[in-house]
Amino acid sequence: MRKFYVFMLFAVLSLSAFAEGDGKYYWFYDKVEAAPTGKGVVYASDGAEPASDSDYAASMEVKFNVYNYSFAPLHVWAKPATGYQFIGWFTPEEDMTVNDLTMAYQTSTEPETSLNVDANQSSDDDVTEHYGFEPDATFYALFSKVNVKMAKGLETAGSVEISKLMNDTDDEVTIEATPAEEGIKFEYWINSKGEKITQNPYKFTVKEMDTYTAYFSGDKILEIDFEDGKFIPFSNALSAAIGDLEGYRIIAVSQTFSDGEGNTIEFDETENAWGYWNIETDPETYEEISREFVKYTGEIPTFDSSYEVQPFGYNYNATDGVILHGTGKHFIVLYKDEFYTPWNNTFLIGTSDGPCDLSALSPYDLDGTTPLNYYVFDGQDFVKTKTGVVPQNQCYLVLDGNQYPLPDKVVLATSEAVGVEEVPAAQPVQFKGIYTIDGKQVVAPVKGINIIDGRKVWVKE
Repeated sequence: MRKFYVFMLFAVLSLSAFAEGDGKYYWFYDKVEAAPTGKGVVYASDGAEPASDSDYAASMEVKFNVYNYSFAPLHVWAKPATGYQFIGWFTPEEDMTVNDLTMAYQTSTEPETSLNVDANQSSDDDVTEHYGFEPDATFYALFSKVNVKMAKGLETAGSVEISKLMNDTDDEVTIEATPAEEGIKFEYWINSKGEKITQNPYKFTVKEMDTYTAYFSGDKILEIDFEDGKFIPFSNALSAAIGDLEGYRIIAVSQTFSDGEGNTIEFDETENAWGYWNIETDPETYEEISREFVKYTGEIPTFDSSYEVQPFGYNYNATDGVILHGTGKHFIVLYKDEFYTPWNNTFLIGTSDGPCDLSALSPYDLDGTTPLNYYVFDGQDFVKTKTGVVPQNQCYLVLDGNQYPLPDKVVLATSEAVGVEEVPAAQPVQFKGIYTIDGKQVVAPVKGINIIDGRKVWVKE
């Protein structure tokens, strides 16, 4: 049986090509086509965007050359005709044609109408030895009346299929949703009108442009309601695929400053004073010869009591405490991850094992002398406390009492300006390569859900 895959490719800011320079020019010949013909148009170039709608066409060939590099970016755009939707890009293997395309696929979000991919190397010979146009690769922009997809946040809970990917009015199509494992079950479809359909598989006649979104439920699926938009403390014994949520972790601001003479001043608990250590070492052995504490007697600046919150990546590690932010209801799928590495420098302690009574915790660190300060989340900030119970699957903040001065309230810094500087908005982490859903890297896609360059792709067989 022939194997072929639909890869959902998305626009990126830049996809640079790197290869060892050899002083040669390389020609690239590529072609893009709309499929089916008449249901949309395409545009392609080596970088320039289409100036107007008149630049689009049913088919377009691209020819360009690059000096010193055997790989280069090809930029492609797709625009559906009225009454149709763009559903993704398809690249055939060997002698396959777009007419061979009958498989189903799933995508986590609406596909972008532009992409940036590596063009194929046509030859490693000098440019002067080439003449004429011979396309090395063809990219098909796929258009359809009806599309299927997974609900946001539930991409790893299962998969969706449609009997005819590129369908049109009066076509008979069947859509089917399949849970990824035991303990997860299909609940319903929601179409573009907001109607719920519980039949699965569901067979119908195409009448208009529509998208059917599959929803699942199960013990490993959590639904969190962020209402109109708020921060929620979160932790769980299993790892989670956070999806499109904004995630944050807290990193304490270093309580140091410069004295204007190149010295970093900090509070040293052993000296109970502000200053810095002047250390002399042997230039040959690097062993310490002497050290002297230089006390700072100038003005101590007023410290901003806010703490940075930084965006974290696509997958959240088990037992780590995080602060999630979103709007409305979101799904989070939990899974066992035996390969996770806990974050460093996180001060958020997750309550994944059960509720935590703060009054029962030790007021000192393991050394028995360093005081610990506990903070609980009040919906906006972390407030210092010695009592209270933190519910399971939430988190609390622990700070070393020797980090002087410590505030009574730790303010969450967001993408808006807080204190001295603005914290950048969350950006998704780009993972390069092919991975299984449990985090193992593989050389080729395997049956089931694969993560290819950071995007989930379902491989049927």
